[in-house]
Amino acid sequence: MAKKFLDIEHSRIDALSDGIFAIALTLLGFDLIGSVKKASEAQNLSDGLLQQWPVFFSFLMGFFVLYAIWYQYHVQAQFAGRPNALMVWQHGFGMLFASLVPFGAALLGENLNTSNASSAVFWFGVIIFAESPIQLLFFMAIRRRGHMPVSHDSPFTGLTYARLGTFLSFFVTIYGLVAVTLAYFSPWLAIAFYALFLISKANPVTSFNSMIKRLDRILKLGLAE
Repeated sequence: MAKKFLDIEHSRIDALSDGIFAIALTLLGFDLIGSVKKASEAQNLSDGLLQQWPVFFSFLMGFFVLYAIWYQYHVQAQFAGRPNALMVWQHGFGMLFASLVPFGAALLGENLNTSNASSAVFWFGVIIFAESPIQLLFFMAIRRRGHMPVSHDSPFTGLTYARLGTFLSFFVTIYGLVAVTLAYFSPWLAIAFYALFLISKANPVTSFNSMIKRLDRILKLGLAE
């Protein structure tokens, strides 16, 4: 049998993903360190720290965005098989937007209490949701190629995962479009939509297990395949 190159192991993607998320989470803290000098310039340190509330708020938003994405990623990937090139690049674009979260959080922290608040909230939302339409295109391409590679112990078929991914990416794309548009009408309402989105990711294990059964009745995902 002729020797040939094989697709990489999914564990290599997991290792790179964990490293990127760890660095991004660390970068979020740099803005907090930078706010110390500004807070210390006030006559009263406590008042100075209170004046930096947008920085603390944006740090929390950025942290929960990254942590929620990381958690959901590992729940989804636990039954992933050896990824083909399309899936490798699909993960790559996910890491691209994850690495932009510290930038979005810094933008939010510097402008949330200014006249640029609407634009800052808008661009922070773009970073959160821009991955979804790209993931939608990838899932559509994967379905055209057949199905997603899954492990031998996966409770669902690759086609089921591809169908579910297509539906969820479409839903999040529409939700994100509404959320970021609200930023120019009411920044805090848009932030509330962002927060609801993060809350929906709080327990992806329970969410996915209940969601996939409900969607099976609507979309015929093929759980019995």
